[in-house]
Amino acid sequence: MGYALARAALKAGHTVTLIAAPTSQKPPGEAKLVNVETAAQMFDAVKKHFSRCDCLIMAAAVADYTPASPAKSKIKKSGKSMTIKLKPTTDILRWAGKQKRLTCQRAKENRTIIVGFALEDKAVRARAEKKLKEKNLDMIIANTVDAINSDKSSVHIKTIKSEWAEIRNKSKTVIAKQIIHLVETTVQ
Repeated sequence: MGYALARAALKAGHTVTLIAAPTSQKPPGEAKLVNVETAAQMFDAVKKHFSRCDCLIMAAAVADYTPASPAKSKIKKSGKSMTIKLKPTTDILRWAGKQKRLTCQRAKENRTIIVGFALEDKAVRARAEKKLKEKNLDMIIANTVDAINSDKSSVHIKTIKSEWAEIRNKSKTVIAKQIIHLVETTVQ
C-alpha cells in the first residue's frame, strides 16, 4: 500500500519520500527511497524528514512490540522452551501527532497533514476513530487483516471533518489514488 500511495502521489504531482523496508518492488518514479529494516530505523527516518513534509502517510504496519533484548547472533535450537520479553515499540504516529500539535501552537497554523492506517480485527471503525482522535490525525484509513498480501481490499476512511466512507473491493492502486485525492480535497 505504501508503494501504491507513493505512485499515486507522484502522479498527482507531489514530491515523495518513501520510507520502506527492503522489498522486491521497484521504487516508484522520482520518489526518494529511504530503506529501513527496524521500527527504530523507521522512527529515525520519519523524525529526520518530518519537518520538511506537508503530508505524512503512515501505511506501514509497524509491530506494537519488539524484543526487549535482541540477540546479537542466531539463537541455536536447544530443545528447551524459551521466553522472549517484549517491550512496546515507539509509536511513530503518536509522535508525529504531537509534533504537529507543537508546530501548530508555535506557528498558529496547521502545516502538516497526518494520515494513519489502522489494521483491526474487530470493532474496526470504533478503534480506528479512537486512534484518529488520540493521535491527533487528520485522516484514518481502517482495514482488516484480509488486506494483508491481498490484491484487492476494502477500507473505511474518516477525516476529522467527515463521516465514514468506504471503498469496497478495489485494487490498492485505486484505493491509493482515492486517498491522495481525499487528502488534497477534504483534509486541507
